[in-house]
Amino acid sequence: MSEIAPTTPRVHFKNLDILRFVAAFAIVVLHGHIAVSNWMGYPIPFRENIKNKDVPNEWGVELMRVVENWSIGVDFFFLISGFLITYLMITEIKAVGTLHVGKFYVRRLLRIWPLYFLILCTAPWWTAISGMPEPDYLWNALFLNNYKAIFAGAMEPGFAHYWSICVEEHFYIVWPILLWLIPVRRLPWLFAAVIVGAVAFRFSAFFLIEEHYNHAKLNILSRMDTMAIGAWIAWYYFKKPFTFNVSAGWRMAVYALFAAGMLFDNIHEYGNLLSFVFKRNLYTLFCAFLLVNYLFNPNAWFNFKKKNVLHYFGKISYGLYMYHNIVFYFLFNEIIYKYQLLSVFWFWPIYLLIVFGLSALSYELFEKHFLKLKDQFAVVQTRR
Repeated sequence: MSEIAPTTPRVHFKNLDILRFVAAFAIVVLHGHIAVSNWMGYPIPFRENIKNKDVPNEWGVELMRVVENWSIGVDFFFLISGFLITYLMITEIKAVGTLHVGKFYVRRLLRIWPLYFLILCTAPWWTAISGMPEPDYLWNALFLNNYKAIFAGAMEPGFAHYWSICVEEHFYIVWPILLWLIPVRRLPWLFAAVIVGAVAFRFSAFFLIEEHYNHAKLNILSRMDTMAIGAWIAWYYFKKPFTFNVSAGWRMAVYALFAAGMLFDNIHEYGNLLSFVFKRNLYTLFCAFLLVNYLFNPNAWFNFKKKNVLHYFGKISYGLYMYHNIVFYFLFNEIIYKYQLLSVFWFWPIYLLIVFGLSALSYELFEKHFLKLKDQFAVVQTRR
């Protein structure tokens, strides 16, 4: 391995870890609510009556719709990934004159694969304990879980969230090669082509593919525009570093519109061609505003000047995302049902305690060792 060039800058985006945590925690809460609704029924006052605990009333239906909109956490994470990965690669190209594609692959492998395959390889053990079915090991080992879900029309219990990791891996395979081949000054043409390509894919899928909804959600060809938008932000900031000076009034207006969408819209409902093709882009732009404001606006709300526990939660956010689906089955079969703790007031504290505790242990005892090794292959150093 070559030494890091002395002129290479150290990349640091303060509070980026907090955004990672927000994205991961949104999914943890989303799936937690779905688990409660599926296995314990809707809590009062969100069900039709006391006897029909599995039948939601009007409030229950609305609550589920609002909480399901929290799946935007995945889009937010795709946006962050496109931004950070692209910024690091552009910085490397400008600093040392080229992009070390092989080292990039090694760094991604050391970040994603250890925990991914730890969970996959131990699946026979924890599926036996929790009573959940075993996953399709081959499709998951090949990072094709998303296409398995498309063709099967259903997610695998415990591994439903693996689809997004597969989408990101597909992005990581191709993206560094493209940035290695294309001059930095011409990258906006690449970003535009990727965005147009994703829009064109969704447009054609709407007419030509029967399972077009599954492709819109799970296919890299449909989701790659979110990452390209993040990449475009990275390129622009690298070329012209800026401070995002937006008044509190305008910020409040944008956040109010975003909140209204989360409260009153169903971001997964595509009633016509226009919404099927473009609705996700609209919400991605809201996420992009949040990303830019939080990273580049010194007056952004909750812009912490010192590190706190939220930064640590950002460090363990990969574990939060990877473990939480597994925790459901263990929690219900070994604790909730066994000890008759059939209440949301028991579920949420136990669920969150196990997920956060397991993720922290995983980070400290397992993931951190691979992250230290990963840093040895870094051409551009990062710090948090």
